[in-house]
Amino acid sequence: MRGDATPPNRAISMGFSHDLMTDWIPDALGAADVTRALADGTLSAPPQLDIGWLRVPLARRTEDIPVVDSTVRAHMHLLVERSLHRHRPHPEVLSYRSTDWDYRRAYRARRDRMHALGRQTELPLVLKLDIHRFGESLPLHVLLDAPWMTDTLAQQLTELHHKTGRSLFPGHRWANRLGTAALHPIDARLTAMAPDRWIRWGDDWHVFVHDTAEAEHVRAAVKAGLEALGLRLSAEKSTTESVATVFAGPARDVAGNPPEVWRRGIQNNDVRALRYALPRIDPEAEVSRRIPGIVRAQPTLLPRAVYYLDRAVNTPAGHEAVRELLEAAHPDLFAVARLLALAGRHQEVASYVPDSLLALAADCGIAALRELAARVAVCTGRRDVLPESSQRLHQWIAQGADIRHHPPCVATLL
Repeated sequence: MRGDATPPNRAISMGFSHDLMTDWIPDALGAADVTRALADGTLSAPPQLDIGWLRVPLARRTEDIPVVDSTVRAHMHLLVERSLHRHRPHPEVLSYRSTDWDYRRAYRARRDRMHALGRQTELPLVLKLDIHRFGESLPLHVLLDAPWMTDTLAQQLTELHHKTGRSLFPGHRWANRLGTAALHPIDARLTAMAPDRWIRWGDDWHVFVHDTAEAEHVRAAVKAGLEALGLRLSAEKSTTESVATVFAGPARDVAGNPPEVWRRGIQNNDVRALRYALPRIDPEAEVSRRIPGIVRAQPTLLPRAVYYLDRAVNTPAGHEAVRELLEAAHPDLFAVARLLALAGRHQEVASYVPDSLLALAADCGIAALRELAARVAVCTGRRDVLPESSQRLHQWIAQGADIRHHPPCVATLL
């Protein structure tokens, strides 16, 4: 294994700040102190790896997700970026390429590249390949044996795997970076078989092919390569389709007018359309009134609903929607985390958080959620339900505990 290389501290801290948009539990202080430590090069390794488990509603299932606090997350981010500093993914890999990689710019580049390939009349079919439960099933040894692995990162990954049974944590940029690099051998096969005719995002490949025979030939080669890594294709998601499919779905929604995408989502019960519309649509009374019902029907939309409500909370309909969501959130820690992040930004919302919800968060086994509860409790004068505060919260309290100071982030990629 190599020793650590060191990319620029500023680039690492910027990458970590971007990573916070996929936090299952937003950091109580916006991780401002942790980001600053990364930028200054003063971040120290956490004394222990405390793991919490959060039940999260995903698109097709509910899953128990391991979560760690921002210090552990930042430390893993630092170790991964040092390890991958000299790794260069193939140009066809558009996801999680580098320290300064940006999600939205890369997603637009993916769309544009897919459209360009889809317009080539000699390539009428697209082979879509997806790995079955990649984040859960990637064997630890695949990472430990990689040519870019360092001793310090291997030690931390081994400890995380021992405690959670996972090599990668869902929603974490460091895990996505590792997962992207681990699939490099498959990318090399595709480069040899279909040069300039494939794209990868995460563990999803799109390969543009001449006919079904070529599609089956490529599928067999990828299948064999994955089996050598202890992985397998998803039978449900790996398909061969007309290139017309690349001009529909997410590509259409991202490029669409937000109110129109919203209306289409409501009319067709299209969760994907609603997912794209919520962060982009301006606050409007009818949209706000629909939010609680939509979140009850599709809990996975809560992070984006909260992002919308952060902009709508000062309107009567937005204010009422927040109050209704708070009343319904008591048994659900995933919902509690998102709503406490919103409450941690707005004094009027913090005052509406019921004591029972704070007590639920204060008594849970997840340090990041306890910190969110502590922030809201302090800002509303409810010391009786205040959980034990961490050192970083003590410092914030000593500075005056102003709700406007280092608020939690509710901008999200979830």
